[in-house]
Amino acid sequence: MVTGWFFKGWRILTSTRALTVLVAGASFLLYWRTAAPTVLPGDSGEFQFAAWGFWLAHPTGYPLYLILGGLWQHLVPLGDPAFRLNLFSGFWSALTVGIAFRVFWQTTRARGAAVIAALTFAVSPLFWSQATRAEVYALNTLFIALLTLLGLLWNETPRRRYAAAFAVVFGLSLAHHRMTILLIPAFAALFANRLLFWRAPSSGRVRVSYLGGRPVSMINTPTEIRKEFLQRALMYGVLALIPLLLYLYIPLRTGATPYATIDLTPAAPIVVFGNSARGWLGVVLGSGFSGELGIDARTGAALVNMPGQLVAQLNPVGVLTAVLGLGALLWRKQFSLLALVILGSVTFVLFNSIYHIGDIADFDTPIFFFACIALAAGIALVIQFLQSHAMTRHGILPAVALLAFLVVLPLQNLSVNFYIQDRSRDRDTRRAWETMLASNLPDNAILLSNDRDEMTPLYYLQLVEGERAGWLGVFSKIAPGPQYENVVSLVEQLALSGRPIYAIKPIPALLLRYAVEETNDGFWRVKPITIGPPQRESNAVLGEILRVRGFSLLAGERYAGEQITLGVQYEPLEKLGRDYTTSLQLWNEEGDKVAQGNDHVPGENEYPPTKWRVGQVVQDQFEIELDPLLETDIYRVMLGIYDPVSGEELGETTQIGTLRIDE
Repeated sequence: MVTGWFFKGWRILTSTRALTVLVAGASFLLYWRTAAPTVLPGDSGEFQFAAWGFWLAHPTGYPLYLILGGLWQHLVPLGDPAFRLNLFSGFWSALTVGIAFRVFWQTTRARGAAVIAALTFAVSPLFWSQATRAEVYALNTLFIALLTLLGLLWNETPRRRYAAAFAVVFGLSLAHHRMTILLIPAFAALFANRLLFWRAPSSGRVRVSYLGGRPVSMINTPTEIRKEFLQRALMYGVLALIPLLLYLYIPLRTGATPYATIDLTPAAPIVVFGNSARGWLGVVLGSGFSGELGIDARTGAALVNMPGQLVAQLNPVGVLTAVLGLGALLWRKQFSLLALVILGSVTFVLFNSIYHIGDIADFDTPIFFFACIALAAGIALVIQFLQSHAMTRHGILPAVALLAFLVVLPLQNLSVNFYIQDRSRDRDTRRAWETMLASNLPDNAILLSNDRDEMTPLYYLQLVEGERAGWLGVFSKIAPGPQYENVVSLVEQLALSGRPIYAIKPIPALLLRYAVEETNDGFWRVKPITIGPPQRESNAVLGEILRVRGFSLLAGERYAGEQITLGVQYEPLEKLGRDYTTSLQLWNEEGDKVAQGNDHVPGENEYPPTKWRVGQVVQDQFEIELDPLLETDIYRVMLGIYDPVSGEELGETTQIGTLRIDE
């Protein structure tokens, strides 16, 4: 009797339902253990406050995520609201692992292989990293896995409930993240065989099975076939479109979002989210990211690096097993599944190589999910071979092989990546901002950065925890328009408010137009000034497009062995077409170089020469170390400007004045 109960319990424990719960539950415990404990920078910080108030986030809006995330934050009493949204990602990621197990089992009918593939995916570095922080990719991967499972179920048994569920989930996925559109070719390939019409050999009449309906037989006319097809297509199309109504969340919540419009001055408010049809469409369509698409050197680099990324996620054994799995799908003539895996991966690889946003690596997760389908097929093939071969089918080799895969793939990834992915002690962002919040800056201070990611934690601390509500945090590209394109033009707008402006870090581009001085609290006070005439005037013109007004001694003493800072003033006569590097040197009367400043692109990436306006005066700065052996003399100040890529000079190295150095 005991033996009977044991085997009954073992059957229950190893059933597909129980294994689904086990792999999902184990994954959730891991993600909970390694989740970031509080507020984070970047998109994570933004979602942590936007979801809390059911407010708005950056394009494409993510209405479903914000609604579900806000409910989770208010209903789950664990830690602070920021941690809750980090755990929200862990919850969806764990569900994804459970669904992934069902996908792998559906394709292999091998529970051991499916468990190993699911756990390998669960601890792959990229997917794991998305499970520990507030981000949209965890929920997006869930939709991709769920669509794959529903597609496989429908492809095996074309029932209407599978097709209807697929349509609804597809619509929900688009209400969350538009990358699901990239899977249309893959799913079309999966469904192609079921959507084809064929002729029954016995009757010569047409038999058809499509779009989730039962097989419809004895249809005599093509007209009836087309009518039935269009009716079903319309029905499922409507089901897919209904969830897109969630995008109405954006105009409905614009007015309630406290940062949708920042009342800097009555005459010049900063409109972050326009409460208009045009503004709404701009968010939904993500029109601000259209300039990030392109084929260039980064495209080739991304394609070349992809094999290495696969190895990093699945390790070499996993990649080789996945390649074996592709061969297994081909050998078993599972062509539609093979097409799904290949097209699902390749489409994302190609798109991600031409889309040049900063966090494009997060878009790679679906590639590794589809690779794990092949991984499961490869493991199943190895075990099946050992179980069927005459020399091994009666031994323990199949079990040993299964255990080896378990150790090599998920356990190896777990041990190698745990320290890297463990964010449970990541409180650096909160500590840094708590230090800034404790400073003596005035209550009406404007805090400035050239990096949005650095500023989102302030919004969280203000809007969720009520800290320093009077401060205003701003950053480059806070809103559409050239006046917000960079910190230099942004400060021009901020100055209209009359409020004190403080940069939260050194930003070299500010030195081109403003006076910047460090405070005792670790901020940099930015004072809009009118750049006066230089101490040493010059009428040099380089390349007939850039006037050099002259230079001034900004800091240091003109003695040998000292360091001095020279400020060189430029005035573009025409729009500059390249981001030139500037070089300042001191020559003696014989034409020998005796000192040189730090060659650099003025304004760096924030406000380089191509962004300078015609007629605008900017002041470049050079730090020059003077040789202790330099003799007292008058030295020529020489300026050269050149393209850092081609080396081509703008005009010639030109004398813009002289400077006396004393021993």
